[in-house]
Amino acid sequence: MYDALMQIEKKAGFYFSYDNQFIKNQKKISFTAADASVKEILDRLLDKEYYYIVNNNKIVIRKKETEYISIQGQFFDHTDQKPVEYVTVYEPNLKMGTMSNDQGQFSLKVPLNSAVQLTANRVSYYDTSFVVEGKSNTPLKIGLTPKITTEETFTVQSIERHWLARTVISTKQKFNSLNLKNYFYERKFQLGFWPGIGTKNALKGQQENKISFNVFGGYAAQVDAFELGGLFNIVQKHVRSVQIGGLFNVVGGTVNGVQIGGLHNYVSGDVQALQIGGFANINKSNTTGLQIGGLYNQTQLFTGMQIGGLMNNSQNLAAGMQLSGLVNYTSDFKKGMQLSGLANITRQLDKGAQVSGLVNYAKKINGFQLGFLNLADTLNGISLGPFNYSRNGKHALSISVQENQQVNIAYKSGSYQLYNIVQVGWLNSDMAGGHYLFGYGLGSEWKLKNKIKMSAELINLHYSPTNNFNTDYSNIILQPLLIYQLHKNIQLYAGPRLQYQLPVEKENSAYYKNFSRNMLPLMEGKKDALHLGFSVGVNIF
Repeated sequence: MYDALMQIEKKAGFYFSYDNQFIKNQKKISFTAADASVKEILDRLLDKEYYYIVNNNKIVIRKKETEYISIQGQFFDHTDQKPVEYVTVYEPNLKMGTMSNDQGQFSLKVPLNSAVQLTANRVSYYDTSFVVEGKSNTPLKIGLTPKITTEETFTVQSIERHWLARTVISTKQKFNSLNLKNYFYERKFQLGFWPGIGTKNALKGQQENKISFNVFGGYAAQVDAFELGGLFNIVQKHVRSVQIGGLFNVVGGTVNGVQIGGLHNYVSGDVQALQIGGFANINKSNTTGLQIGGLYNQTQLFTGMQIGGLMNNSQNLAAGMQLSGLVNYTSDFKKGMQLSGLANITRQLDKGAQVSGLVNYAKKINGFQLGFLNLADTLNGISLGPFNYSRNGKHALSISVQENQQVNIAYKSGSYQLYNIVQVGWLNSDMAGGHYLFGYGLGSEWKLKNKIKMSAELINLHYSPTNNFNTDYSNIILQPLLIYQLHKNIQLYAGPRLQYQLPVEKENSAYYKNFSRNMLPLMEGKKDALHLGFSVGVNIF
């Protein structure tokens, strides 16, 4: 292009002045001209998109400015002749539009053409198209035909019902989205300040953007590469790749990639992403990936990891892990782990584990529970903790005596494969008031034949004088027990007891010789000892 202009300068004796921002050099030129004026040659060269100012032997080339016309009119109802408010009128190809006011009046500025075809959309009315002749200044009167429907109300899209959308999106913008629910157009780049501010184009919310920057907040149809909002982003359909909102992200469709909200992320559709919300993440459909909420996470079917400062709430967890400071909840847990500071709750855990600082609850569990209190309706696995209950498991109050004048009361709970023992008692140690004892252990029980059963228990006990708390003496007990089922709710048991005295610190082993009276010594040390004894007792449940 520039070479062609230089050749014309040499032949005609002129020189040209132009802005290379408008005249690009990439265009290839190839034609021959004879007996033609300079203007005719330039028109062929520049496609008649420019005009020329001649000053002596200097020709200034300037791009023609687009000429616009303003189309004005009013919409009315065909049936009762009343004005129709909030009608969206637009030129689909030019992607320009506006909306009528509460009196049905509108004004739309479009490029001058021989004729302009406009489309009018309004909820509860049939779509209408009409042609406006170029340079026509006559105000239009356009009648709209109501749709006859049995529905008394129309359903607003989920994104429009969200509290943030209700707060920042105007009534006109909401009507626009409803009016244009089937019309969207693509833009590679979008820069906005606030929904409805910075543009007179009513179609702004229907843009499908590749890259979007919102100084404060934005409202768009979808994002396919990257979106950054100083305060918030609201998207009607899907988001791909990365979305970052200073405070909020609200998406009506799906999210794939990374979504970061300073406070809150809300998604109506499926999420396959890393999702981080400073306060909460709420997904109304399914989620796959990593979900991190400062306080709260919520989704339907989840696969991956949920990390919540206070609570994770997932209706179903296919495979993965819930980690929270207080509570994890899921209705159906297929495979994985729940780890919480306070409580884990699920209706059914097919394969996995619940670990909490206080309570684990599962209506049906095939796996492992570890907590202070473990509850299950049906337990097919192991529960570890001081207190356990399952309808099909073991739970019994046990009272036993030993040859060394020790009386024990224990609560045994969990599964028959592995149950927990919380034990307290009193020992006549020939010291003032004797010694009380407490401890924890594990046991396993299996059936031999008919009413005869067998169990093995391993218990760690700590002893203290009744008048001064001091646990210098402690032991570990291993006892196999033979059990007879006397009644549906009563078992009698007896068996030998191997008792190992752990090394003492404050006294020597001889000081505690009364603790092993009537027992058979197997090993006597200065600080520790091993004895064989016998226990008999009853289980009531």
